[in-house]
Amino acid sequence: MHLSNLEISEFEKYLNRFNFNEYIKNKTILITGAKGIIGGGGARILLYGNLKHGNNTKIIASTREPEVLPDYIAPSDNVKFIKFGDELKITDKIDYIIHAASPTSNKVFKAQPVECLKTIFNGTERILELAKKNNATVIYLSSEEAYGITNLKDPVNEKYYGAVESLNTRSVYPLGKKSCELLCRSYYEEYGLDVKIIRPTVILGLYQPYNSVKVECEMMRCIAENKNLFMKSDGLTKKSVIYSLDAINAVFTVLFKGKGGEAYNATNPATYSTVKDRALKMFERFNPDLKIEFAKQDNSQALGYLPKRELLEDINKISELGWRPFVDDVEIFEIDLKRFGFIK
Repeated sequence: MHLSNLEISEFEKYLNRFNFNEYIKNKTILITGAKGIIGGGGARILLYGNLKHGNNTKIIASTREPEVLPDYIAPSDNVKFIKFGDELKITDKIDYIIHAASPTSNKVFKAQPVECLKTIFNGTERILELAKKNNATVIYLSSEEAYGITNLKDPVNEKYYGAVESLNTRSVYPLGKKSCELLCRSYYEEYGLDVKIIRPTVILGLYQPYNSVKVECEMMRCIAENKNLFMKSDGLTKKSVIYSLDAINAVFTVLFKGKGGEAYNATNPATYSTVKDRALKMFERFNPDLKIEFAKQDNSQALGYLPKRELLEDINKISELGWRPFVDDVEIFEIDLKRFGFIK
């Protein structure tokens, strides 16, 4: 496989902190959304483990364009790409499934809510059926958005139900995730399927596309391109973020060590901040000459963004499995600015 020096350096840190070799040696793992942050990053780490430890892990990578191979793939890599939607045609015996495929664009949520909801739910049902057929262990990537629009001062644990507005088409994402969590739990209770659920917060860092619409990515682009930041809101939404490799290792931890039928939060509480304060901190740290202007009238919801909220996930449950986050938001920005060549 082909990796940058930065990737190898980051992988080495995490392979020293989390050792999953005993679970993945000579196993076959299906990854949906295999070109996304979690899917693509997870595939890279598994393949690197093959090179480093001789794990002989086989990856079946599900994606919308399987004919277009990622640039990190080498002919010797033990990976096969298939088209998303064709998972039930797989003849290999599957041991584990990481179901990371989902629409994630605010614009698509607003423009194509029917297609988004069908993709989220039908895709998950298809994966659960495949897992049942193979008696495989599966992890479903849900989202912190499943908690709805919260304004709570205390950390939210996995027992908090939350509420999502059902007559707002932007809700296709959180309600789609919430309904799939129920589907996972139903497969666990009715069929005894070993399925786990993870609810990550905003994921940033390695494998985040440069042109992502996330506000944190807009901050990074402004810093990198030396331009002022104009925000479409007052920046008072308060939330945490998580580094991509922290999130990927949270996925592995829950997949291999979590309890079936259960949900687990994944975030970095040390990054809990308003969007405004995070922007001010990053600009001061990386490009203090730039200015930030906040909207006098918030029009972010009309563009498909969530309303103002406060949400801090409690991570005690996943911490009991031996996981914790390592990289804070300043380090995330530094890693990405190095990745895109703006700092050494």
